[in-house]
Amino acid sequence: MKKLALLIVIALVAGLAGNADAQKPFKGIVNYTISYDGTWDAATLAQQPTEQKVMILGKYSKTEIISPGVIVENITNGYDSSSLVLLDITMMGVKYYMKTPKEKLIEALAEGKQPEIVYTEETKVIAGYTCNKAEYITEDEYGDKKTTIVYYSTAVSGPENNFGGQFTGLKGFPMEYVMDTEEGKITFTTTSVQVKKVKLKDVDFMTPTDYEELTEEKAKELFGGE
Repeated sequence: MKKLALLIVIALVAGLAGNADAQKPFKGIVNYTISYDGTWDAATLAQQPTEQKVMILGKYSKTEIISPGVIVENITNGYDSSSLVLLDITMMGVKYYMKTPKEKLIEALAEGKQPEIVYTEETKVIAGYTCNKAEYITEDEYGDKKTTIVYYSTAVSGPENNFGGQFTGLKGFPMEYVMDTEEGKITFTTTSVQVKKVKLKDVDFMTPTDYEELTEEKAKELFGGE
């Protein structure tokens, strides 16, 4: 289940879209490629996703990652600052959801140190969008700092649904960034943004009726831990 747990971590930090333009909410689908560098075990790497898509409807977004035997969807709700994770574990024939309300996200954020964001004038064109570069600096419980370089676009989305995610406080949609893991780096790069003939509705961002809540006990059974 280590491979499944890693996939869920990737999805949890990837669901970050929001809405920057209050006059005309963005609606579209952002497609990423996911690449891996480092000392990855061949069997583990073979199970990891190479593509990701984010569906955006105003302050709603849904990140979908498909891997052999598992479909993970991370839904962020910028209207009430909540998050929802859907797990379709096809290899086991089960479906679960995990919902985190705003209060829980605030509590989790309060336990850690606030990130420092350094915005720069440097730009880069990604999938036809001029993106700005930012240095996103976090500090762990030991006082060690980590800097993540992220290129973002305010034309796609804003900070609302970044709340509680990997880039809390970032003022735009992350179009390219790198995750550091024990095995190495995971790079997310936007390859295209589809805005024409996109059919999305509010109900697409709600909890499906055929999913059951993932309890703490069931989570331990699936992923291990005390």
